[in-house]
Amino acid sequence: MVKMVKFFTCLLAIFFIFFASVPVSEGAELKANVILDSMIYGESEDNTFFVYTLLLNQGEATATNFSYAGLSFTDINGMDYFYPETSHTVINSSLKLEPGHFVEAKFEIPLDFIDSRFKNFNDIRKISIAIIHDNAAPYKDDSAVTVTVNNKKLVQQTFVENGVTYVSLRELADVLGATIQWNDPTQTATLILRDIMEYDRKIVIPVGSDRFINEGRETTVSGKAKLYNNTTLVVPLRDIVEMLDYYVVFDHKGGQKTIIVVPNDLYR
Repeated sequence: MVKMVKFFTCLLAIFFIFFASVPVSEGAELKANVILDSMIYGESEDNTFFVYTLLLNQGEATATNFSYAGLSFTDINGMDYFYPETSHTVINSSLKLEPGHFVEAKFEIPLDFIDSRFKNFNDIRKISIAIIHDNAAPYKDDSAVTVTVNNKKLVQQTFVENGVTYVSLRELADVLGATIQWNDPTQTATLILRDIMEYDRKIVIPVGSDRFINEGRETTVSGKAKLYNNTTLVVPLRDIVEMLDYYVVFDHKGGQKTIIVVPNDLYR
């Protein structure tokens, strides 16, 4: 039986130490801002301790030339224990993370290291990963809102209206690997995404309505689906991706909104 503790975080917070990942202020040099997100840890079946996490670049420059030094564990009393390492299959000098992009990383250490320092996994208060990186290829996007989904930037009809971010349903489906069925008489689109269990998740989206059918249940969403310029069906982004078990990382800098959509489950 695999022992596991899951932590799903949406933005910054308690699971990281990065020595070169500092948010930039307006007018300052554009930098990468790499955070850890969606951390999962526990005991694997081969009696090792594992940590899964996403490395997500929320900054405005590409993060390059990564160097990894190990894992740090903090217990409930504030004591720190460091497990040094110098190499990793993902986090190394060849890794490059563009703004809005993420990569999955897995770490494995001997279970004896954990057992000798913690009574149980609940005594682990924080896990930090010692990483440094360089900043390269900074850029500034002047768009009012930028949306990156599964490491791909959406380039079609992306806009904000009444506080709701809209995207093209067709482009979103393509990025997520989903399909769309269109019913012309009822002016209804059905978004279908097959999960890892070969089950089809379905969302029925009537044009002109803010009441979608998610897995057979009617749900009121934050904005109406509508035809942009009478040609492109646009939908409220957050509602759709959350129905499909993704989540939104949001950042707001200097009047510009940056939205990154990442998977909610590392086991895909």
